[in-house]
Amino acid sequence: MSVLAHGVGSRHDLPLPLDLVLQGAAVALLASFLALGLLWTKPRFTPLVLPEPAGRWIVRAVVAAGLPFVPGAAWPHVVFVLLWVGFAVLSMLFGPVWRVLNPLRLVVLVARGRRYPERLGHWPAAVTLLAFTWVELVEPHALPWFLVGYAALNLAGGWVFGASWFANADGFEVYSSLLGRLSPVRGNPFRVLAATPPAPGLVAVVAVCLGSTAFDSIGGTPTWARLSPVPDWLGLVLTVLLVAGSYQLATRGFAAALAPTLVPIVAGYVVAHYYSLLVVEGQRAAALLLRIDLTPDETLVAPLVVSSVQIGAVLVGHLLGVVAAHDRTLGLLPKADQVTAQVPLLVLMVVYTAGGLALLFAP
Repeated sequence: MSVLAHGVGSRHDLPLPLDLVLQGAAVALLASFLALGLLWTKPRFTPLVLPEPAGRWIVRAVVAAGLPFVPGAAWPHVVFVLLWVGFAVLSMLFGPVWRVLNPLRLVVLVARGRRYPERLGHWPAAVTLLAFTWVELVEPHALPWFLVGYAALNLAGGWVFGASWFANADGFEVYSSLLGRLSPVRGNPFRVLAATPPAPGLVAVVAVCLGSTAFDSIGGTPTWARLSPVPDWLGLVLTVLLVAGSYQLATRGFAAALAPTLVPIVAGYVVAHYYSLLVVEGQRAAALLLRIDLTPDETLVAPLVVSSVQIGAVLVGHLLGVVAAHDRTLGLLPKADQVTAQVPLLVLMVVYTAGGLALLFAP
């Protein structure tokens, strides 16, 4: 689906040499870790539990009523650009947007209200997100089938379990809600992240978000092209498993408790990876919805602008993740282990940062 291509695409777009950028990013993470270890010796972010946004049934009804009027040609842009990327950015700024707008939540009005099984946690959401990223990256023509399956699954789950189904099992809502914890207008993001329940499947959700973004970059490299007999779906799954496995290895028994500290990194990669897509194809999505002819303005996607946004987003996301992980670790581990236990996670974050930047600007 070439119309939805994104990213800078080549190393020469960098405002600085790639090796210098990678060295600078590694030094910034190491310096921040050392400074935190010396100066930040007690937890500072007490968990802040925010109330669920009030039901916007009229808004959801309006969204539902408007869906039949979406032109057929606009659906890929509505889903891949506005829903997947646009709502993610809006959630970072204002909170869980999809929870407020989700028209499928209307089924809660007639729900049976059974108790949602705690053991399921976010696993249904992780599977939904993996299926969606498969559609996005491997088989975009399967989008109609995915949307039908997504709607049927969530209408059934919402009818049986009510609002708790959407909060735990709806992939797009879990994704939007996690990024919404970074919203500065709803409270201190670090405190809100610290209040994230370590539900089963939370690590899987984060791994899908990071792994799918990484594979999107990997899949466009000449190295992957030389591995053409390997199917893309297998590459996607293996990349997600690699992210999940390396994180579990670095955090050992604290993977679920520390998983929310990866949300800033997810947000950084969303901005870095999809910035040019959102700016250019977002304009085209609006034109398709309004049924007007429009040539997108590409002023904000000049190579220097895009590469600067990408470097800044990745680095800021990782630095915020280091701060969040450090503070969280102080509350989980005994004093003697607080610094040494963070070293494997720091190494992993350096690898993620260097690997992410290298993939974004790979030739």
